[in-house]
Amino acid sequence: MAVTVDSYTEEIKLMRNLHGQLVFDESNFLKKVGQKDDTLNKQAAESYQSLWQDQDHLKDNESYVDGRREKAQSMTNSFYDLVTDFYEYGWGKSFHFAKLYKGDTFEQNINRHEAFLALKLGLNQTMRVLDVGCGVGGPLREIVKASGGAHVTGINNNAYQIERCLAYSQKYGLSPHTAFVKGDFTNMPIEDASFDAVFSVEATVHAPRLEMVYAEIFRVLKPGGRFACYEWCTTSNYDENDMTQKKVIHAIEQGNSISKLYSTKQCLAALQSVGFKLVEEWDAAGPAKDDATVPWYYTLSKPDPGLRGLLRSPWGRRYTDYMLTLLHKVNLVPSGVLETSQLLNAAADNLVLGGELGIFTPMFFFLVEKPL
Repeated sequence: MAVTVDSYTEEIKLMRNLHGQLVFDESNFLKKVGQKDDTLNKQAAESYQSLWQDQDHLKDNESYVDGRREKAQSMTNSFYDLVTDFYEYGWGKSFHFAKLYKGDTFEQNINRHEAFLALKLGLNQTMRVLDVGCGVGGPLREIVKASGGAHVTGINNNAYQIERCLAYSQKYGLSPHTAFVKGDFTNMPIEDASFDAVFSVEATVHAPRLEMVYAEIFRVLKPGGRFACYEWCTTSNYDENDMTQKKVIHAIEQGNSISKLYSTKQCLAALQSVGFKLVEEWDAAGPAKDDATVPWYYTLSKPDPGLRGLLRSPWGRRYTDYMLTLLHKVNLVPSGVLETSQLLNAAADNLVLGGELGIFTPMFFFLVEKPL
């Protein structure tokens, strides 16, 4: 099931035109964004932004939501062509949040957050596992290690990220334990009942409707197998009729390629509607019950030690934006790069605000089972 370049030659050709010849290169951020194809990057940015023209029509924007759902796959593909290098620059190789324990580094919290899934799924080296929406493979590689060597296949619809996955697996000696499928996770090119377990980390939210991806996961999972996930959702505190709150949620959706966020209750209903049996659910981003943790959004609002911690902070984000503004004026970065930075900065500000208001969670955890 491993991907080869020949299996999607045209997409790889387009991707290399867009990203230049540094696909397998871990060079500095400016070098990577500076060598993107100007015309293709501009097209990707304009294609993405064209689906978000409802800022002045939020009271009744369902027709816009339907349009985004109809084009969700191409929208998200354009989004990740634009933002992947930014994510690796400021976040690392795992594109998600985590429960933040005091005294631990950001990376330690991220790794523990991922290893928790291997624990809850009961993984071991004999099992075949699927990562739905695998990004550049950060969680996937940690799951391999935390499980003692399970074989993990990642599915992803973005050619650039698949190429990054292949490069990292080879670099870290994990190719025998990993495989990658280029495909739409709402219509997986995978046979029924192929996997012992499935996990997803903040990725299924990109589906046009959660029922679509959950149904596919149910299909490819063996009877008795379990699916564990961290899902982006609105909380019970969210009032869609409150336009102040709705503007925050809409900005989160726009800055992260989400057609429409489900509530936690809608998420659970979607799982049960396709046949899953609920085993466990709780909000890992919920209010702390002790003094051991800090809010999840401190990742974006308060700098932690290290260069990436600084880059994720409000000051670091503004510095990146200022730097790219100057480079854009002298034509040293292609069209769309500055706009992408500004999009992500607005998203970060609203993620913090959504967390502070208690109307949004990026890690609603659930564990479900496919009945025998």
